[in-house]
Amino acid sequence: MKQPVIIKSSKFGITLMLNSELPFSDLMEEIIKKFHESERFFANSSFAISFEGRELSEEEKCRIVDAIMTDTTVKILCILENDEIRDAVITQKQKEVKEREMRAADPQAQAVPRRMAGAFYCGSLKPGEQVETDESIVIVGDVPKGARVVSKSSIVVLGSLCGSAFAGMDGTPDSFIAALHFLPEHYNIAGIYGSPAKKEKSSLFSSRNKPSQAKIAEASEGIIHIRPLYRV
Repeated sequence: MKQPVIIKSSKFGITLMLNSELPFSDLMEEIIKKFHESERFFANSSFAISFEGRELSEEEKCRIVDAIMTDTTVKILCILENDEIRDAVITQKQKEVKEREMRAADPQAQAVPRRMAGAFYCGSLKPGEQVETDESIVIVGDVPKGARVVSKSSIVVLGSLCGSAFAGMDGTPDSFIAALHFLPEHYNIAGIYGSPAKKEKSSLFSSRNKPSQAKIAEASEGIIHIRPLYRV
């Protein structure tokens, strides 16, 4: 890798491609320099961020995020673990492909409302705000208490889910709700209400605390099960 830092944009936010051999202190300087050079593209923007090309500790990730938000006008919404997000999105896509195959094989299934490929909402919701969609949705930001996301399909929150999330509102039981920080005040999948989520002591960018583990909620046999979104 010739350049010490490369910034790549994606539908999920931005990815920093980092040199694996450069000392960390020098790498920090190069990251800030890169953002200053790209000021006209990223000024006053909000992003989710992920890292590639170099193994980083949780403390190093937090130091990078803190430096970016201190020395530039960029706001980092959350740190993405690529494998975790890929798991959620791939699961969503697999279900959509299966549905298309079923519709193609059964002419009568054409009458069933078609589930779209998915939508993206960039930015955090405000308390009292509601986002409602007929398709799967990825929220690139936070859903605070008092805010609500309603989808006929699945919901993925690339940030903190502290408000309400209602998935599978068309009655589809294989819909799911996934979030990097899962602590909803209310959540429902295909008419099944989940039990209150247990509060964890954690801070997304604090070097003293490990970020909350991403979790996914799925319905099975009339019960919503919550499990960590492990890497595969």
